[in-house]
Amino acid sequence: MQPEELFQSARERAAQLDVGRGDAAVERVRAAASALFARIPEPPVYRRAEDPSRKAAQALLPELERVLAEALAAGRDPAATAALEKLVKALLAHGEALCHTADGRLEAAETAWRRAQELERAAHPTRHLVTAPPRPPPVFDKGSRVSRYDPRSAPQATVKLVCPNTGCKRVNDFAFLTSHPYNRFVCPVCHTPFLGYFGELRGLEVEVRRSSKRYFFTVDEVGPAGTTRIEFEEASGQEFPAARRDLLAFLYTEARELKAVVNLTNQKLMWVSPASTCFVATVAFGEGAPELVAFRAYRDDVLRKRALGRVFIRGYYRWGPGVAAWVSRRPMARGGVRWVLRRVHGRLTRSGLA
Repeated sequence: MQPEELFQSARERAAQLDVGRGDAAVERVRAAASALFARIPEPPVYRRAEDPSRKAAQALLPELERVLAEALAAGRDPAATAALEKLVKALLAHGEALCHTADGRLEAAETAWRRAQELERAAHPTRHLVTAPPRPPPVFDKGSRVSRYDPRSAPQATVKLVCPNTGCKRVNDFAFLTSHPYNRFVCPVCHTPFLGYFGELRGLEVEVRRSSKRYFFTVDEVGPAGTTRIEFEEASGQEFPAARRDLLAFLYTEARELKAVVNLTNQKLMWVSPASTCFVATVAFGEGAPELVAFRAYRDDVLRKRALGRVFIRGYYRWGPGVAAWVSRRPMARGGVRWVLRRVHGRLTRSGLA
C-alpha cells in the first residue's frame, strides 16, 4: 500500500465519523494515538525473508487508519484544531513509515520513521520539560589533571500546581528540578510546605468498585531514576483522562498524605478522596457531584483531625446508611436534604474549608 492510499482511506472514513467535540474528544484521540505510537516498530536495518517487523507494520496499518480518521474527525471542531494539528502530522509520518516498512522500502521507511519520532515528540505538550539536558562538562579534566566546579544551575521547569493543604487549594506557578522526582514546595498563599512527586505515565489501570475506583499508576520517574507503581482508592467518581508519556504530579502534604494528582500535560486535576461513603450526600446529589467531593475533603481534612469530628464520623457511618435509604424513597425529603446540604456546602466554600 502507498501512503497516499492509506491517507485517502482515513479521510473518507473521517467524513463518516462523529467522535464528539471539545476536550473529551481530544483526550480520547490523544490516548489512542499514544497507545499506538508505543507499538510501532523501528524499521529493520536490512531485508530478510519473513521479517517480523514487516508483518508487525502490516498488522498496524488498519489501527493507524482508524486513529488518523478519528483525529481528522475531531479536528473538524475549530476548538480542537490547534490541539490536534501536530498529532495529525505525527500520525501521517508514522503511517508513511508503516507503509514503506510493510512493502520493504526500508530506506524510505527509515527516513519517515525518524521524522515521525521528531513530530511525535513535538506533538506532546510536556515532553520537552523532562528531556535529558546536555551532559555537563567533566568535573575532572584528565588532560590538565585539574578538578573544577560546574557553576551551571540544575535544570528546572515551571508548572502550575494546586496547594494540597487544608483550607488553601490555590493554584500557583512552581519551579521543580527535572533531575529529581521528589520536590518540596512552600505555598505562597498559606505558607505551608507540601511535596510533589513527578513522573511520566507508563501505564494506568482502573478497577471500578461498588462505591469507588482503585487506580494503579505505573510511572517513569523524572531524572535518572527508575519506574514505580502508585496505588490508591478514590471515592469521588471523578474521571482522570491521561495518556502514555503524560507528565504527572502526585501532591502530598508534609504528613505524606496523597491529596491530588495533576496531569500537567492536559491540566486535568483529580482530588483524592479516600474510599468511604458519604451516604446521605450521595443520595441527595448523586455520585461524582462537586458537593460530594467537598464534603469528603472536609471530613478528611478537618473532622478526622478532631476528637469530636471522629465521634461524628463514627456515628454517621453507623446511622447514615439507614437515613440515606429512608431519604432515597421520598423525593420530597431528598429535595429538602439537597437544599440544606447546598447551604452547608456554600458555607464551607466561603470559609475556605472545602
